[in-house]
Amino acid sequence: MLRQQTDRIVIRSKVSTSAKILLSVLASAAFLGLIWAAYRYGHSEANYSWQTADRTIENLQRDLELVRKENKDLRLTVSQAQRQLQIDKAAYKELASNLNASNTQITDLNKELKFYTSIISPKDGRSGVRIQDLAIRSTEKSDKYLYKLVLIQALRHSEEVTGTVGFEIKGAKNDRQTVINRPRSADSKIHVNFRYFQNVEGIIDLPADFAPAEIKVSVTTLGKKKKSHTTERTYQWPKV
Repeated sequence: MLRQQTDRIVIRSKVSTSAKILLSVLASAAFLGLIWAAYRYGHSEANYSWQTADRTIENLQRDLELVRKENKDLRLTVSQAQRQLQIDKAAYKELASNLNASNTQITDLNKELKFYTSIISPKDGRSGVRIQDLAIRSTEKSDKYLYKLVLIQALRHSEEVTGTVGFEIKGAKNDRQTVINRPRSADSKIHVNFRYFQNVEGIIDLPADFAPAEIKVSVTTLGKKKKSHTTERTYQWPKV
């Protein structure tokens, strides 16, 4: 087969070696410029981020110091409040103790005043011997009891009172009502002798199987012309 010949002419421009080098240099410079620009941009952004982070850290540190100072102040305030509370509690306790002591003293003084008033100026205006009070308490032995009897002479105190005291105790023995007298005999009488008042103290002994219910106190005194007079008062037996 034979190739056909054509009349087309192709013209190719010839690029010089220096031009190729220049283009290569320009391309390299442009690439390096882009890299440098990217580096500068990154560095600038990094600088901005670091500056922002530094400011944030400084602000946080400042806030932390403020919080620490406030915490320290609060601890100091709480400590002072606790100390003040302890002082107030101690003062209140002392005040309450003094108040209780004062109330007790006032109560005792009122009792004492009432007692002496009953001797000097009784409300009913009656003179003579009176049974003011009787207190009974138990002992280690179940059949023995301590008593304290208070006798007074109201209004008239020109003469001393002379007489004896006796007790009549009612109760149950073996489920039967029984009365026991103390002292047992005239030989063991309880003698009294006073002008204003007298405290009479002693022991009442009861049978072991006796359950006391009430006690009557009798005070027999001798007046003018040896005339006797008896004063009586009954008390319920205390739950001792």
